[in-house]
This record gives sequence, C-alpha cells and structure tokens, in this order.
Amino acid sequence: MDGVGDEFGEAIDAVLRRPRAASVPLLIDVIMLAIGTLLFASIAGVRLLFPQGYRLPNLRVAIPHALPSVGDIMGPTPAVHDFGLQTIVAAVVLVVATIPLLAYCEAGFLGVLRRVYLTPHDAVETGYHADAWVRISAAFQQAGQQHFVAFLVLRGVQGALALAVLVMPLLLPSVGDYGLGVFAVDLLLLFAPYAAIERGQGAVAAMRESLQLVSDHLAPTLVALLFGFLLTGGMAILVAPLVSLLGVAAPFVASLLYAPVGTALSLFLYRIYLRFTRAEALPEAAPAPDSVAVGA
Repeated sequence: MDGVGDEFGEAIDAVLRRPRAASVPLLIDVIMLAIGTLLFASIAGVRLLFPQGYRLPNLRVAIPHALPSVGDIMGPTPAVHDFGLQTIVAAVVLVVATIPLLAYCEAGFLGVLRRVYLTPHDAVETGYHADAWVRISAAFQQAGQQHFVAFLVLRGVQGALALAVLVMPLLLPSVGDYGLGVFAVDLLLLFAPYAAIERGQGAVAAMRESLQLVSDHLAPTLVALLFGFLLTGGMAILVAPLVSLLGVAAPFVASLLYAPVGTALSLFLYRIYLRFTRAEALPEAAPAPDSVAVGA
C-alpha cells in the first residue's frame, strides 16, 4: 500500500497545474443532463436529475468510474421506480441510448488524460503546450475513434449494472443485498478502461487484466477505492445545499465544482493502474546459488 497516497497527491497537483482537461467531463455532463431532461420530460412528463452513472442502494457514495460525472456526487436515486412506470421507461431508454455516446466520450477522456498528464512532450517541437485546446481535442477524437469498440462493450457492462440498480428494486423488492454483487463487478472491472487505453486491448482482454490486477493487488486497490469514496462523499456533502438554493441549476453548478476533482480521481486510478502493471513487469529476482562448503 506504500505510495498510494503519493499517487493521490501527485494526481491532484497535476490537475491543479493543468486544469483544462477537466473541461471534458464538464462538457459531457452538460450534454447528458440536457439529454436526460428532454427524455424524462417527453416520456414521463417529469423533471428528474439523471446524469450518467448510478449509485447503489444504501451506499451514499458512488464507485468512481474512469469518466467522472456529477452523478457520482448527486443522484440518480435507485428508487426511480417510485415516480411511476413511465419514469422507469425513460430511465431505461436513457441508459441504453447513451451507451455509444458514453463509450466514445470515456475513451476520448482517458486519451486526454494520457496525452496531457502521462505522456512526455516537447512543447518547442510540437508547437503546442500539453494542455492546449487543440491538443486536448486531437487526443479526445483519436482515442475515441481508436478504442470505441472496446469501450462500447465496457459501457454495455456499466449500462447493465445501471439497469440492475434501477429495475431490481421493482422486480425483486424482497432482495436487499443485490447491491453487493453490483459492487463486486464494479470493483473487479475497475482498471479495465485504463487497460483498454494503455495497451490497446479489446474489452475481454482488458476485463481479464483488471480481474488479475485486482486479485493480485486487492489491498492497495481497496485503499485507492477508499480515496475515491472520500472524494465523492466529501463533494456530495459540499454540494448538497445547492439543490435547495439553485433548484434546476444545481447539477450544472455541481458539475463545474466536481469536474476537476473527478479528473484528479480518474488520473489517480490511471496512475495506480500503471503502478500495478510496472510491478507485474519487473523480473523476479534470481534465487541465490546454493553455498558450497570450502574443501568439499
């Protein structure tokens, strides 16, 4: 577990020094909130906050994903079925319809993290600073196009988990611990998006690598997840008063506040993934030769 705290501090420092990359999840949040508002108003006739992401029942914080969202800190509620059948239909349509969009955006966002924070560059040679807008845009589009298929599958899995959180309370109200299974899947696939970007792997290979890394490094992975919980939980407490003060504008303001924090969290998990893979790549020390008694 040594060094996990250092990675966390370095990730926050990196985003504070180059905050432009945080504009990517902010823009995605705005787009998703707009799409969700239109769908819920047209299908169910209600105004309901439903950004990308989800929360587990009885868990006040969200499991951090590679693409941060205001949904990590405020909503949506797993009890959406309380609003009626049409609301459930709107939620299902939103989750399924936006899987391709979020697959492209998540791959693009991780491509930006890799280009801005994790790739050495020569500003004189390229003519652009690491976090210049043109560099961010190029990295986003290149990663989104190159890794779209892999992230389409990964986002399909996340969509299935989101649907389980939405529908399970309605179908099986007596089952109260299904969230533990959702949590386990989320935990085991925590590093799959980073593997897909860093190694150019397909979805199956990326999920397999994530399973292996989590099983081999379970303790530091849980510590890293704890840092994520502290961040999302702390931000949720800070932005809670915004709902009563700002009304429908609250999620947009909350996204503005959370975007740099979520970007630092995603970069932190990316660095943890790289730390684990470097440790796996180190050759094992050769065993010392057996000592031979002098005069034998």
